[in-house]
Amino acid sequence: MMKELLRKVYAKRQKAGKDGIWLQSLVCETAQFNEGDSLYVSITDEEIVIQNQSHSEQEHVIHVSGRLNKTSGKRRPLVDSCGERYTSILSMTDKVEIIVQRKGEMSAVIIRPLHFSLMETDTIETPKNDRIRTLSIGAGCGIGTSALVETGYFIPVMEIEVETDSAEVLKHNYPHSLLFNGCMKDVHSVAKADIALVTMPCDQSSTLGKREGNIMNSLAIAAAKIIKSSQAEVLFFENVPKWYEEKDWLLLKELIKDDYPYFAEKQIEAWDFGSIATRLRKYVVCFKNQEMFFDFQFPKAPKVRRRKLKDFLDGKHVTHEWKSLDTWMNNFETRDSSWKDRNLDKTFVTKDTQVINCIPKRYRGQSASSSYVLSEDKKHWRYLSEAEIKRILDIPAWFSFCDHTPITRRYEMMGQSVSCQVIKAIGNNIAASFIKNAFKRVKQSIQEVKQRVENAISIDNNGQLELVI
Repeated sequence: MMKELLRKVYAKRQKAGKDGIWLQSLVCETAQFNEGDSLYVSITDEEIVIQNQSHSEQEHVIHVSGRLNKTSGKRRPLVDSCGERYTSILSMTDKVEIIVQRKGEMSAVIIRPLHFSLMETDTIETPKNDRIRTLSIGAGCGIGTSALVETGYFIPVMEIEVETDSAEVLKHNYPHSLLFNGCMKDVHSVAKADIALVTMPCDQSSTLGKREGNIMNSLAIAAAKIIKSSQAEVLFFENVPKWYEEKDWLLLKELIKDDYPYFAEKQIEAWDFGSIATRLRKYVVCFKNQEMFFDFQFPKAPKVRRRKLKDFLDGKHVTHEWKSLDTWMNNFETRDSSWKDRNLDKTFVTKDTQVINCIPKRYRGQSASSSYVLSEDKKHWRYLSEAEIKRILDIPAWFSFCDHTPITRRYEMMGQSVSCQVIKAIGNNIAASFIKNAFKRVKQSIQEVKQRVENAISIDNNGQLELVI
């Protein structure tokens, strides 16, 4: 049986007024299609099947083309084919669903009209695992997932992410997990999981975002449907505190409370858990099982030795680009009064500082609310490097970006991510709840077997033991 690795949904493509197949690089690379390969296409009444090996007499052949990626300087595969032959399938829909499956050297890409039913749930069975099966909703580039994996207790089974470049980083780091790339509202089939890590869009609620609320584009119903389909035992929410006051959260909470009646919540500052960068977030953990809820507690902030910025900086062998501090200050002072009144105490920091501002999505936008490294002569400044930010956020060493991910997007992805120190600490306590619950079930089973054995044994008139059947 072929393993499903990717589902991608997007609006169908037309070329010269004809319906066509458009397989982006993420799809081709997941299917291990290389530029120049021959692909074999067959069309049924319901779907288009593209494989790297011939499988039908009623098929036609297309070829994989390629395009140069400016960031990596390498060519990446893609498929672009159109014609009347595809009309019977693609003319029936505005959106198509692409499914990538693979087994050994054989790969298949299935293209069909998007199937979605709001009132139905569809669960994809996943093998039982010695670790806690993890679904990530709003996964970003997967840094939150990496923090859970790093504890050693969790294994990813599915990620859901709308941005294609973030999805590429997910597939790069979790090649064997099922990835859905598309809008959360188009997700129908969901992998069975033990826990769902949920990070809903927060730009409308964040102090660094628009703060308009998410009234017109609620994802609460979609998230609730995904959660129900996953059959997860535990939900782990991470977001800015303001988001939990929005209608999206209140609606989502209302939709899931019958299945997850037990809620634990806590607001945690990452700096208290040893991070040098501030990042205030609220965490909510929801349980189906009352005993697991009682077994869980949020971690207490450890007593840690305060590290300095120099503990996270690159070595002297690394070359950085320094910029003029005078130029930055002149630009700053020419802005309107609301900018000029901003506090700059943590904007330019020395290597001995013990606290810096939260690293935001727009870190490379030169903002007074960010923190930059000040040179020893205090005449120049520079951005924190990618490696330095990874160390500050405690991102696992094995986590990496794709070669073709632009540097600006790498910074944005890290700025949108999480403090791994906190995620790991909470994840360890969630894992402890799973283990305690498993031990209780084993103990209960042993007691039930023991009771049945005792009830099945009696002593006859001669004082001999006998089984009661």
